[in-house]
Amino acid sequence: MGKRPYRHHSFILSLWLETDNPPAWRYSLEEPYTAERHGFKDLLELVRFLEVWTAVPPPEESPIEK
Repeated sequence: MGKRPYRHHSFILSLWLETDNPPAWRYSLEEPYTAERHGFKDLLELVRFLEVWTAVPPPEESPIEK
């Protein structure tokens, strides 16, 4: 997983139905600034990724210099 320099982070979520037998939903998260993609075969994988992502505390905020 990439570096998380900010307390706020955005992902673009894509989901689609693959018509395999049986049909299955697939998921993808893309980081808009780096275009890095993370693919998931099921919802549980997506949730696990987000749990790990949010388990890491963000870096300490540095004071704003004027």
